[in-house]
Amino acid sequence: MVYSAISLKVSSPGAERLLRVPDDLRRFKDFPMVVSYVEGDNEAKLQNRMGVFFLDSIETETEHCVWKLADVKENRDPASKGRPLSRKQKDWRLKLPYSMLKKVTLYLEF
Repeated sequence: MVYSAISLKVSSPGAERLLRVPDDLRRFKDFPMVVSYVEGDNEAKLQNRMGVFFLDSIETETEHCVWKLADVKENRDPASKGRPLSRKQKDWRLKLPYSMLKKVTLYLEF
């Protein structure tokens, strides 16, 4: 009898795919997402930003998303030694128009 070595790779299908705004956002509302966006008042002062957030709400009429910080390692103070987010951080919200969102993917913690 001959046996052969078999390798199996298990992953979540589509976990790293881009999420469509706003269509996919409602579906993944309970999952942390990596959000790349631009921020600034005028074109000369626009800055690229990135963070790990949960979707708090979608304002369809004004085409805005409201995000809250996800309690993940990337958002915690390294000196806090694993403590969760502060009350101020939990209450903080980021309101962005769809047009300022550049890339949204699911957050995969390794």
